[in-house]
Parts: sequence; C-alpha cells; structure tokens
Amino acid sequence: MDMRGENEGTPKGSNDGGYSFQVDLKGIIRLLSENLYSSGDVFLRELLQNAVDAIEARRGEEPGFTGGRIRIVYHQEDGRQARLVFADNGIGLTREELHTFLSVIGQSSKRGEVGRGSFIGQFGIGLLSCFLVADEILVRSRSVREAKVYRWLGRSDGTYQVTEAPGNQEPGTEVTLVLKGRMASRYSEEKVISLLKDYGFLIQVPVEFEGDGGVRRVNDGFIPWRQSFCSNEEILRFGEQMFGEEFFGVVPISGEEMKGYAFISGRQTSAAAEGRHKIFLKDMLITEDGRELIPRWAFFTRCILNAKNLTPIASREGFVSDNRLARARNEIEKCIFDYFVALSQYDVNKLKQLTMTHNVAIKSLAVENEQIYQLFFPFLTFMTSKGNLTGFQVVEAAKRMPVYYCTELDDYRRACPLVGNGDGVLINAGYIYDTKLLQLLKRYQRGIRVEVFGEASYGELLEEPTPAIKREMEPLMAKAGRALGTFHCGAVLKQFEPAEVPALYVPGGEGFLDHALGEGGFSGFLEGFDLGEIGMMGSFEPGYGTKLYINGRNPLIRRLAAAEDEELAANMVQVLYVHAMLAGHYTLGEKEKEVLNTGLIRLMEYGLGGNV
Repeated sequence: MDMRGENEGTPKGSNDGGYSFQVDLKGIIRLLSENLYSSGDVFLRELLQNAVDAIEARRGEEPGFTGGRIRIVYHQEDGRQARLVFADNGIGLTREELHTFLSVIGQSSKRGEVGRGSFIGQFGIGLLSCFLVADEILVRSRSVREAKVYRWLGRSDGTYQVTEAPGNQEPGTEVTLVLKGRMASRYSEEKVISLLKDYGFLIQVPVEFEGDGGVRRVNDGFIPWRQSFCSNEEILRFGEQMFGEEFFGVVPISGEEMKGYAFISGRQTSAAAEGRHKIFLKDMLITEDGRELIPRWAFFTRCILNAKNLTPIASREGFVSDNRLARARNEIEKCIFDYFVALSQYDVNKLKQLTMTHNVAIKSLAVENEQIYQLFFPFLTFMTSKGNLTGFQVVEAAKRMPVYYCTELDDYRRACPLVGNGDGVLINAGYIYDTKLLQLLKRYQRGIRVEVFGEASYGELLEEPTPAIKREMEPLMAKAGRALGTFHCGAVLKQFEPAEVPALYVPGGEGFLDHALGEGGFSGFLEGFDLGEIGMMGSFEPGYGTKLYINGRNPLIRRLAAAEDEELAANMVQVLYVHAMLAGHYTLGEKEKEVLNTGLIRLMEYGLGGNV
C-alpha cells in the first residue's frame, strides 16, 4: 500500500480492470497508536534506529568509512511547539529510494536479504511512528551514490512531495518534526534526552544532543560486558546505577545469543511481581519486560542483556517466539542456575542469604521445578516444634527421630506441645507450599520418614502407662468410658508431657459422623437405610474414631482415680473432655455446651459442700 504523491488522487487501474489498493493513512496511524506501539515514545527509538542502520549501511558500502555520527537538535520555539531534528551521516537516499522506502508502507529501506540481518528496522513502518507526534515529516537526504540533495515531505493525510533541494549536503539524512500542542509539552528537552539515553545507552555511534542547555553527549560508548571491571563490587555499583536498587550478587550472562548481567535483588520480591529489565537488540533498547527471556523462577533478578540475532516483532517492543528465542532463554537459565550451583559449593552463606530473603517465593517455584527443589530445599526454612529449621536440618533430624508435619495451623498448635517435649519434630506445614515441599521430599531422600501428623501419630508419640499405673487407673477408665459414651468418644490411658495437660482430644473421621448422628444432623436422612447391609459406613460403636487421651502423669487425674464418687468422676471426665476440645480449638456441639454450662456449676456446688 502506498502513500499518494500529489496529483495521484485517483485509483490506479490497468487495462484489464485491475486496481491497486489505496491506504487511509490516518487509519493506519490510529492503528499504530492503539494496537502496535505501547507508547508514543517509540518515535524517538525509530528515528535513532534509522540513523544507526543508515550508518551501518554506509560502512557496508564504503569499507573505509569510520566516522559515523548522529546529532539531534531540539528547540522550543514559542512554548507552544518544539522543533526536533535528527541528522546522521549514513548512506542517504536517492530520489527513487525516497519514493520506494518512505512512501510505501511495509517496504523496508534495508537493501537485500543478506544485509538486512545486521539491522533492526526491517518493517518500513518505523518512520510512520513520527505521525503519532507530528502532522508532517520533513526529510532531506543525500545518497553516497550521487551529489544531489532531495527533500521529502510527508503529511498525515496520506500525501507527500519529493523535490530536489538547493544547496550542498554531505551524505546522510536529516529528519525534522514539529511537535505541537500537548506533544510539545510532553516531550520537553529533558524528557527527550532521558528517552534517548534509555534507548541508545549501548549505541557505539556517537550521539550528540543540542538544545537550549547546550550540546551534550547522549551515550559514551560504554559496553558493560566488554568492560574490565576491577571487582564484583564495581559491577554491582553499575547495576545499582542502572536500576536504582541495591543488589547482593551478579551473574555474568554469556552465550551465542546473549551477553549481559543478571543482578540479584537484595530485597524481598514476589514471584508475581513484574520484573524490570533492560533488554537490548544490537545495542538498541527493545523492552523492559523480560517475560519472554528471563526464567520465571529467576524473578529476583534484574537483567541487562544484549541480543545478537533475535527477531523483533513488528512494534520492535518484543521478540518473535522462535528457535533463537528459545536458545537465548536456555542460555540465560543455564548461566543463572550454574551460578547458584557454584554458590552451593563455594559460597553457601550467600546462597543462604538469597534463600532467606526470597524464602516464600522460592518455595512457590520449587514445588514446580525439580532442579530448583533440589538446589534450594536444604536452605529453605520451616517453622517446627524445635524452632525454625532449614530443609537440611529437617532431613538430618528425620534420620534420628520421628518427623511429622501438620497441614493445618490449628492441628500444629494442638500437637506441638506433645511433640516438642519428646524426641520428635513437628513441622507447621500450614503455610503455603510447605505441605507440597514435604510431600516431595520422599522422592529425593530415600530411607527417611517425614509424615503427616494424624490420629495414628498420637499412638506413636504417647507412652504406654506402666502396669502399676494401669491397675491404679482401671476403675477411673471404666467410669470415663461410660461418661464419654454419650459423646461417641473413647477413653484411652496414656502418659505424655507436659504433665500439666490432663487430657488430649483427638477427633476421628468416623467419630465425627457419630457426633453428627447423635445431634440429629443426618439421622433423618439415614432412617430408611439398612446400614448393616450396605456395609460401607464402618463401625458406629460408641468410642470408635474419636478419642480422649487421659494423661496418667497428671496430678489431677491421679487424684480423680482415687475418688469413690462415680457421679463426681463422671462429671469431672466430661468437663475434662469439653476442656480438651476448647484447648484444641474444636467446635462444641449442643451436648458439649450443656456440659460446659451445667457441669461447671455442679463442680462448684460440690466444692461448696453440696451434692453433685
């Protein structure tokens, strides 16, 4: 599709009735603004890139040419408009090339398929981005192939003129824009300089800016990965200048597709947070979004990278997803991962520091990535009955003693006093990702037991009473069995620490259903079923599942065992049952609430000398 030169307003036809498409340039500009480019700022990058490519093309045409330069002149004329001029001494354009490359949308000015690989601007639409900020684009150009200077004037209505310009000019191209209205205020002198520095930080061609503040150099030809830094501290200072934050580590990135640095953030970062990076293609800033290139698990890095051969998408704000992009991504991932492996061998303290800073976020990735799991698990921290332990300490403990984990915080709080006073470790896996991390442990660590803490675990942890205590407590246990039968709860005699805890309530799945049936919650629904014939509901004998472990070491329990008043003992056991439920943060049913209300009153009456 072509912009129409003046006097070219009628559709072009042929003898056989064929016609050429015309273009609504204003519609194309609107399309660029709303769908292709993320910001109007890109016109500066496009002009800068065109100048760089023109100089590169001249070097290809004239092998002895070494004096490439770019000069940008900015002048705020009356506060309402600003004039911006981009000038380069590149290859320049002939009259025919002005018609072909500036006036035909989609036509590239990069000649030849072989030569195109060294340029970024390959879509022939870069110059159109200038219409996002100006109504006209004025181009003066002289080709290295001839002495004539030509003037091309393009307008946003889709028309253009090409004329021969008077005077002499060295080979090269000069592009002039007049920014009007809000564009003049938006793109102030300082704003333009700031954007040029961002886009052209790595450009090797000297770029000068002339404005009301005088002449300034935009770039200094500094290439960080070619620079001989004296120390890692120097590289870290460079990263801090680039990103405005402190880092505690840096990873050199070096491969066939990519060179640069990945700086490791020294502050806590979320895996869901958008990372800020600086991704260049052939020395020109393409994007600050690293999602296409940076591994998702490396969210705690800030990267400055320069790609050699990646293919940009049409907006030149990202990359085409192809084999080269995949290779580049693999190179980055390998460099960062190898760095962490080296830390685990030569600087464990730094790896510990990284893991402590990003503990939760690394856990989120370790559950999905086998390599990350194996590398970082030894340094991840878990809350346990023995204090905060690392994954390494958890594994070592599991070789010598029982290690359990609770998937719910309330379960951990109930069981922690029991395990904490014995030879065992209880892990609070109620935090996000911890349960999955511990479940995966058996895949990588053979011969150790790290198991979920369940009903059976109480039986393993709580001690069996001595035969003498069993005989002493036998009458009380018989009374307790009868007193708890109405709650579908069994009474079991054990010994455990702390001795101050008289009883421990442990619910069972079937016991919960017993409890619900007793409250009438399911009884109406189940009336018509012969549960014995169905044979799938398990046993409903009183005490099946739910248990009240009575502590034979507790002084109150020992005194209660000596009491001869059965009604007093029954009332005390029921109150202990409700107390144990409350201590474990369990919900009370109607029967339990009744015990809480009446049982305590009976005990107070008994204490005052009355009858229970």
